[in-house]
Amino acid sequence: MRGFSLFNLVFLGGLLLSVRVMVAGVERGVASGQTIVRARWAMLAGGLTLAGFVGSVLMRGGAAGMMTWTLVSVAAVAGIWSAVFLVRRAAAMPVSDHEFDPRFELQGVPATVIASIPATGEGLVRLPAGLAGSAAGIRARSLDSTPIASGVEVGVERIEDGVAFVEAWSAIEARL
Repeated sequence: MRGFSLFNLVFLGGLLLSVRVMVAGVERGVASGQTIVRARWAMLAGGLTLAGFVGSVLMRGGAAGMMTWTLVSVAAVAGIWSAVFLVRRAAAMPVSDHEFDPRFELQGVPATVIASIPATGEGLVRLPAGLAGSAAGIRARSLDSTPIASGVEVGVERIEDGVAFVEAWSAIEARL
């Protein structure tokens, strides 16, 4: 492979580690009233990514020797510093203390209309197996006051006072 170097592997490793950090997140907990942030993976990802990128660019440009390693080291420190800065900044953000609104617990869940929903009235929808109302169905209203025929797939927006407010899945897909 022409032009492939150790720095390409370092860069790729940094990117993969960055994905791990994005998926798993940075741990955040409270002990003795202090927020503890474990940012080792984020620091390593930042350092590897930036060092690999700078090293790859320098190698592709024909640079070699002590200057390359010095610039790569500076890039690694800059990557680690930026990760620490970003994690500390995120840790300083207050955690939301509001309670979860149970009306939106099933938001986005697909359902099937089992009794037509008129424009201004109620019908019935069946939720997937294992959810409340999946066997007998629950009352439903159209979210945008359009009639929905029986058998149509819908998405739940919220459940309020035992009534699901739904919208045709085709309308949801059109917005996406």
